[in-house]
Amino acid sequence: MIKKCLASLAVFLCFSCTSATYIFDNPGQTTGVDFSQGKWLLNEVNVPHYLTQRITALATKDFSENLGERLRYIPDTKGLLLPQKEIQLNPEKSVLNNLHKGTNSDYLINIKARENRNDFGPIDLTNHNAKTGNASNESEVTIEIYDLKNATIIYSQKVIASVAQVKNSSDVSISKNQYQLILSSYKKLTNDINKKSIH
Repeated sequence: MIKKCLASLAVFLCFSCTSATYIFDNPGQTTGVDFSQGKWLLNEVNVPHYLTQRITALATKDFSENLGERLRYIPDTKGLLLPQKEIQLNPEKSVLNNLHKGTNSDYLINIKARENRNDFGPIDLTNHNAKTGNASNESEVTIEIYDLKNATIIYSQKVIASVAQVKNSSDVSISKNQYQLILSSYKKLTNDINKKSIH
């Protein structure tokens, strides 16, 4: 009897799907990198904890397709003289110079992601007719690549992903959660790098 009631109720529910928007934050990054030469380091990814393993595996696989054995993942590599502090985005030249001397590597890949807003889950039952503010999920993913020998950034791009709830709606809303937004943003960045780079 309960199952029949639930099935009947489901017929009267209205569903709406909200699509995500992805914005490339640095339109001036019109070139990629030269994957055909040099020794490369993949820094420890700095992403929400629930995505660390997933993004690490994807980045290792994706960049290895271009670099093969010339890519090393820093946490898995022994014998490297590395700085004790976390390598931030847009690091100082001294940090890059020290990395070059301490690792004998030519390039470093830095990947960071964060949640900016997280107002709802993938399925939202909230009656937005009663809401006064705007509800949205927003995240961002940044990939920077540095030429260690010259202590310069040669690739820097960020994708900001967002999805907003429909105003004045009592529908059941289905949308991408933070996990999906970050993964999709990462994929858009790697596609951008591959499209613009020398292989």
